Amino acid sequence: MKKILLATDGSESSMHAARLLGDLIACQPEAQVTVLHVAHVPRSYFMTDEDGNKVTPEVPLDVMIRRSAEPIFRRTLSALGLPEDRVVTEVQVGEPSEEIVDLARLEGYDMIVLGNRGLGQVKELLLGSVSHKVLHTAPCPVLVAR
Repeated sequence: MKKILLATDGSESSMHAARLLGDLIACQPEAQVTVLHVAHVPRSYFMTDEDGNKVTPEVPLDVMIRRSAEPIFRRTLSALGLPEDRVVTEVQVGEPSEEIVDLARLEGYDMIVLGNRGLGQVKELLLGSVSHKVLHTAPCPVLVAR
C-alpha cells in the first residue's frame, strides 16, 4: 500500500482510525497518506437580505472552509503520528461519502481508512452512515476502524 486516503471529520472515531493507520504504516516509509476532510457549508453562508439580494460574506468561502478544517487536521495529524513529509491534507466540499469515493477513484488510492462513527450519529440513523456508503461504493479496499 503506497497511497492511502484517511478521511476525517474530527470525531473520536476518526482519531482512532488515524492512530490505527499510523501504527499500521509506521514501518512502511514508502506509504503516503492524504488526510481528507469533507466540509459542510452552512446554509447561512448563502443568505440573502430582506430584498432577496445576495449578501456578500466578509470571509470568502474557501478561507472559511480551510479555517474550519485546520483544528481537525491538527488533531488528526497528531493522532496519525507520521513525519510531515509523508502526509498531505485536502479539503473538499460536498456529501462526505461521495467526495471520499470520488477522490479515491480519481487519484487511484490503494486504500481508504475512516472511522465507523462520525459526528452526526442522528443523521447516520436517518440517511445511512458515511462508512457504510464508502464501504459499498469504494474502488479500493476500505479499513473501517471501530
